[in-house]
Amino acid sequence: LELLFSLADRFRADLAAGKKLKVLEGKLLACVFMEPSTRTSCSFQAASLNLGGTTIMLNESGSSAKKGETLEDTMRCLECYADALVLRHPVKGSAQRAADACAKPILNAGDGVGEHPTQALLDVYTI
Repeated sequence: LELLFSLADRFRADLAAGKKLKVLEGKLLACVFMEPSTRTSCSFQAASLNLGGTTIMLNESGSSAKKGETLEDTMRCLECYADALVLRHPVKGSAQRAADACAKPILNAGDGVGEHPTQALLDVYTI
């Protein structure tokens, strides 16, 4: 955690000094939010952009899940476009299901009443 937090401190200072970061240059993050989210969704998108990456966003209303596509199929499809994927889903265990189905990294942005590890990391960093 010390390494992660020292990197966060450095990135924060560089951004505050007006530096353009290129850590994620050429990388694309797919943000898949299957339930409403303001702060978490915007935080992931802003972080990717601030580090020089790009993002694509998919929410439930634009997803083929409405036509019966499974979470695993959706995630496998999106991993063809992205270098990593963020998933927010209302069903506990969905992040693990997505990770089991995909070869690319899955970042758990919350799965129902289950886990929200990115929020936990931010809480510890803030303390």
